Amino acid sequence: PSRRGARATPLRVATLEKEEKVAVAVEAAVDDLVVAPAIEAAVAELVEEECEVEEPEPECLDEAKLEETRGLLRRLMRSSVSGAGGKSATAADTAPADGDALEAGWEARGKSSSIRRNLEVWRALARCAYKVLKARKGTSEDKTAAATYARDKLLTLGPTFVKLGQVLSTRTDVLPAEYIDVLKSLQDDVPAFSGSKAAEIVAAELGVKDLSEVFSDFSKEPIAAASLGQVHLGTLKKNGMKVAVKVQRAGLKELFATDLKNLRKLCELLDSVDPKSDGADRSYIEVFDESEKLLYEEIDYLNEAKNADRFREDFKNDPKVRVPEMVYEYSTPRVLTMEFIESFKLTDIERVEAEGLDRKDLAKRVADTFLYQIVDTAYFHCDPHPGNLAVDTDGNLVYYDFGMMDELSPNVKQGFKEFCFALFEGGPMISDIQLGVKAKQLVDAVETAGVLAKGADRLSSEQLARYFIRAFKDKQLGVDRSDGPGIKSSLGTELQALTEAQVFRFPSTFTFIFRAIASIDGIGKGLDEDYDLGGFAQPFVERLIEKLKYGGDNSKKALAIFGKATGLNAEDVNTALTQPRKIEYLENTMRAIEQGQLKIRVRSLENEMALTRLGTQSKATTNLLLASLALNVAAAAKLSRIPTIGLFAAAAAVGASGLSALLSLAAFDKKAAKYKSKDFNT
Repeated sequence: PSRRGARATPLRVATLEKEEKVAVAVEAAVDDLVVAPAIEAAVAELVEEECEVEEPEPECLDEAKLEETRGLLRRLMRSSVSGAGGKSATAADTAPADGDALEAGWEARGKSSSIRRNLEVWRALARCAYKVLKARKGTSEDKTAAATYARDKLLTLGPTFVKLGQVLSTRTDVLPAEYIDVLKSLQDDVPAFSGSKAAEIVAAELGVKDLSEVFSDFSKEPIAAASLGQVHLGTLKKNGMKVAVKVQRAGLKELFATDLKNLRKLCELLDSVDPKSDGADRSYIEVFDESEKLLYEEIDYLNEAKNADRFREDFKNDPKVRVPEMVYEYSTPRVLTMEFIESFKLTDIERVEAEGLDRKDLAKRVADTFLYQIVDTAYFHCDPHPGNLAVDTDGNLVYYDFGMMDELSPNVKQGFKEFCFALFEGGPMISDIQLGVKAKQLVDAVETAGVLAKGADRLSSEQLARYFIRAFKDKQLGVDRSDGPGIKSSLGTELQALTEAQVFRFPSTFTFIFRAIASIDGIGKGLDEDYDLGGFAQPFVERLIEKLKYGGDNSKKALAIFGKATGLNAEDVNTALTQPRKIEYLENTMRAIEQGQLKIRVRSLENEMALTRLGTQSKATTNLLLASLALNVAAAAKLSRIPTIGLFAAAAAVGASGLSALLSLAAFDKKAAKYKSKDFNT
């Protein structure tokens, strides 16, 4: 046995070497066919956008420098999407500057050459990629160090990339815990710029020489600082109203114009290299487009004021939710003046307890207000982190910062609502018959929302829905399924078929829903260790269903419950009256089967189509082989003229038949493609 093991070892090594060579060859082919052309197109487009203008930048006039720039961009882009290599990516870590230095750097970058900015962005992304990939197999400390380096680079690059870091800090499905913990500091711990600089911006925006013309006092130090601006306290001279003044950082639009072009190219590259092996037909560009729209809306403070008014109107019937009043007279697109509401963070547990507030009640109301936004109004706060969702001493929830708001499109709103109804209606107890009905309803819902492609396999989708609903109901009942068969064991074939068809795609809006859920979940679990958003959703959705069914009329609800319990309702009465006819129909059917008068015919349309295609393909292959044989015989055999001409004629006829079969095959595939839809509802 030992000799056999010794002989097998070199064979195993040789096999592994061959597999590695094949993998390298495949990777090289993918690089040549996909990655390289995508990078080349991105570089050409970036350079052309900056150089093909009436007054091009100096770098565009020197062909040698321009080609050097193109080459550097190619290398940096490749490093960003596939891991950096070489010395250029191992620059020393740099500590982040203070607020004023950062602000000056951001403003200078906004006014600098676009081509230089492009190079700076891709160089920073490449270095971050190198650090992250290097730490991937390292210790937790290595990952924390890489995350700190990436956070500091994002801070140095400016507000666009700080926003990117904020979004990534909520994606627990994408980044390890070490990165989440470090990037969370970008939520509400961005260095502030000086109060004198803020006072200059406010005075210029309000058209006054000195702030004393508008404010009787204006704080030198900000009470909060974020990626796009910071907030100062003030008192209006006109009426003595205490206000919060939000001041936007300088040069944001100029930075956005260049940075967003680079991020678009990065998303295009990611779309081209993403294998989508998990079955999701994701689109980075769609997420980017939605983010870009919201980002430009966020730097228009007058738009934020209107968002706040709409949000306040949505919660007008909830006295426990407060939204600051906007002061339009002293607001501009870059300065927003609003009512100051004294509050503190929900994550300040010591203060919550000191004020005598009920932590469990606060956690429940945080969940309820979020569910109301998503399920009922479809207009939601995208960024409810602890800096934007606070509480006052009376226990009222206070919302701030309405720059990043989003609204579900009608189909997503309807689909999401139906999804909740399918999942929660009826409570945790469910029969097999109800499970089948709810599975169909859930599949219809995700198709309506654009998450499932219209041409997806319904049978596999409904089986997956049944598994998902049953698992959710069991969790509500406290049933432990950890020892039972997993989803791959139960639905391996169906799951593989759906994954290979790539029939799932999350709408771009869902990115911001997931981000909001992550923030809400963090606040809720800090307040209540037993916090469960799904548990809070059950009674909330049930109340919404009752509202839609009975319009809030308790008498209608009571009558419906009585009718269901006693069977005195139209549906049950109709079932009882038609039951004899249904039994008679079943009896006649069974007798027909016994007497041989009923024949059951089962068709498999997919197999029929596959056999038809196989037959056409076989005919084409056979005819072309016969034509080739006839041509070879006619050319090689020494025959008289008449047999030779006959063989050539036969070869031509059979070859024409083979070509005709190939054309029929192409037409068949083209026709079949029309009926294989993978469109998503939009």
